[in-house]
Amino acid sequence: MALTFLVVGPPAPANADAGECYEIVNIYSVTVVCEYDGVTLQAAQQATPDAKWLVYQLCKDGTSGGVEACSNPRACTIAGRIGTLYAVFRDGVRMGTACLTAGEAGEVDDPPPIRVLVLRAFENLDWSESILVVQPPGGRTLVNLDTNFYTDNSDFTVIPVTLVQSEVRIQAEPISYTWHFGDGVSETTTSPGAPYPDLDVAHVYETADAVVVRVDTTYGNASFSVGGGAWEAIPSTITIPGAESDLDILEAKPQLVIR
Repeated sequence: MALTFLVVGPPAPANADAGECYEIVNIYSVTVVCEYDGVTLQAAQQATPDAKWLVYQLCKDGTSGGVEACSNPRACTIAGRIGTLYAVFRDGVRMGTACLTAGEAGEVDDPPPIRVLVLRAFENLDWSESILVVQPPGGRTLVNLDTNFYTDNSDFTVIPVTLVQSEVRIQAEPISYTWHFGDGVSETTTSPGAPYPDLDVAHVYETADAVVVRVDTTYGNASFSVGGGAWEAIPSTITIPGAESDLDILEAKPQLVIR
């Protein structure tokens, strides 16, 4: 989206990049087209919480490429509000130009606390789905038999991320499992189950059928560490659906065998 503002200033050089702020001169005024205002810049920040955004004030005699207070800032107006022009950078890369009030510019230079960014990032991390193991193996079981279910996913997972140029580690562990047996019955446990003969998570099918089974995993007991520092709790959970597996339930019929 491009926003148009009227300002007073010198014409742009002939090779001005149309992807940034550029000027078109007519007899009455200079028109500056900008990529951001306060609202759209805030939305861009929220969409990339792991990035560091900065704005540098644009002066009539140029900018030093750093945060500066100009004695001759380039004025702009938007929605009846008067602001000044700023160059916008994300992680050191020029993203365009914005018309901002002093308050809006201050909010850009003051990113949310790292804890807020961690809470936003927690649900978007690549938490692993649990691999479901069914016994008997081979995708087949019998009516009226204890069919055993388990997964090996029970340990803490640690995921490193970079948030506003800080190295952060986020960890969580499975705190519950929801087993979908495919016949309309589900069960939630804190146990990941165990291999036969434990039968920690077992289900008995009453009729022959072809079903689809899976286990969903809820991660919790989460925490984060910044720069190798102390771990701090995250009061969040997230449920990751498991992959579906086909399971045939067969009926074993007795048969007389003469030897």
